[in-house]
Amino acid sequence: MKKAKIFLDRKHQTIPPNMHASFLNRLSDLLKEGYTFHESVAMLLPFHVKDSETVSKRIIDVQRNGLNVVDVFKLLGFPSRLLLPLNLASVHGQLQQTIAVLSVNTAFFESAKKRLNSLLMYPIFLFMILFLLFTMFRTYFLPNMEALIGSRGNEASEQSLTWTSYLLQMPNLFFMTTIIFGCLFILSYILLRRLPIDRQLAIYLRLPIVRGWYRLLLTRVFAREMGGLLESGMSLQQSLKALISQEEHEVLQFVGEQMTEQVVRGESFSQAVFLLNTFTTELFHFVLHGENSGYLGRELSLYSEFLSQEIEKKLSLYISIVQPTLFLILAVFIIGAYLAILLPIYNMINIV
Repeated sequence: MKKAKIFLDRKHQTIPPNMHASFLNRLSDLLKEGYTFHESVAMLLPFHVKDSETVSKRIIDVQRNGLNVVDVFKLLGFPSRLLLPLNLASVHGQLQQTIAVLSVNTAFFESAKKRLNSLLMYPIFLFMILFLLFTMFRTYFLPNMEALIGSRGNEASEQSLTWTSYLLQMPNLFFMTTIIFGCLFILSYILLRRLPIDRQLAIYLRLPIVRGWYRLLLTRVFAREMGGLLESGMSLQQSLKALISQEEHEVLQFVGEQMTEQVVRGESFSQAVFLLNTFTTELFHFVLHGENSGYLGRELSLYSEFLSQEIEKKLSLYISIVQPTLFLILAVFIIGAYLAILLPIYNMINIV
């Protein structure tokens, strides 16, 4: 009961995930109008948090202890993927612009999540109905047909019953296979997270399907954060040091350490990006052009925006494929159900 109470209290003292985008958007607007960060948060809390009084007191304690903006967002329940840009924004000073960008990105992912849930709702309902129908066929239809055909003693009919029993097991095989692969995926992920960062990075970059997505996401994060740091007027060494000092993204921290070693050895930033072989191939060309033009930070920020659009397009494409794929699996199950019923009946007609 204590754990349940703690969970409920924590839930009432954080912003629900589906309201993160609206909170960030309104916070950006207030900061743009000239309000301070803590004034803006205090104004928005009653509209986004149920137990706003308790949270306000805890935020005041955070201020008194000298903690930064990221600690306030942690207190409000924001995920670590949003804490990284907020942490670095407190370093380079572009907090309002960063929050505005995060509100747009968060709104897209929230809408994509809602769209995926709505697309999955109907197929999952049909899966449940089919599973119940197949269970009823195995429980009532198959034993009756076995008894009827057994009295006839026909070999062809018995073979058709064997095929019928196999076909009626299709949903069970599908669900068992899905559960097994899901458990293996979760176990592999847990074991992978326990490995050193360099081993994790090497494994991610070798997996056929994961490799492309991982490069894309890591490049987007690196270009966005380095671009913001460099645009604020920080030197390359200071920007890399900021990446190393943050604790929200361990892989980015490792990448910053590797690039710092390359730069200390005398390599240019573009050559360090090329030698690291962790990012997309286009990043090297953007960095090289930025070094030559003198607008490296702006080039990186533009490339991160381009990657964000590419990620959104790919996610929309994959989401649009999910429902037709599920309906195709449902069609296979329905055809299997028809065959399971018709095969023994057809053989009985031939006997008559």
